[in-house]
Amino acid sequence: MAAPQPLHPRTHSWRPRPEATPDIEHMTGREILQEALDGRFPEAPIMSTLGFRLVQVGDGTVVFEGEPGDHLLDPMGSVHGGFVTALLESALAAAVMTRLPGATRSTSVQIGIHVLRPVRIDTRTLRCEGTAIHVGPTTASAEARLLGVTDGDLYAHANSTCAILRIIQ
Repeated sequence: MAAPQPLHPRTHSWRPRPEATPDIEHMTGREILQEALDGRFPEAPIMSTLGFRLVQVGDGTVVFEGEPGDHLLDPMGSVHGGFVTALLESALAAAVMTRLPGATRSTSVQIGIHVLRPVRIDTRTLRCEGTAIHVGPTTASAEARLLGVTDGDLYAHANSTCAILRIIQ
């Protein structure tokens, strides 16, 4: 039996979400994401937990980037599919969010993910591009693609359906 490997420490910090004040509740989804991108709002804690970040916000589009690492390995030695799923779901939801008016939010009701190649610990930075396809008064749909930044390879793609929710005041 081999000697146990030394522990690799990993620490992360995050800021809590701002209070849901009337000013924030009436901001559009794109305004909220832009404030986070510009550092005026804290990023979502899941991003620092898993090691990815928002890098671009547009009208119906977003881009996240993240680096796989050995802290994300599953028992088979590949990066856990939850990392891939979190990147894709974040891009899907945020793309829809960029098209939502104030006092409106969304929640995913269906997500379909297609993984095309494994993500390994030596995989370089991944770029996840999300696009809102349709945003209506009660439902929305989006698609996302997970690409290698250096190789351009498509690692996974996904689509989602979201329910549109009005904030009750």
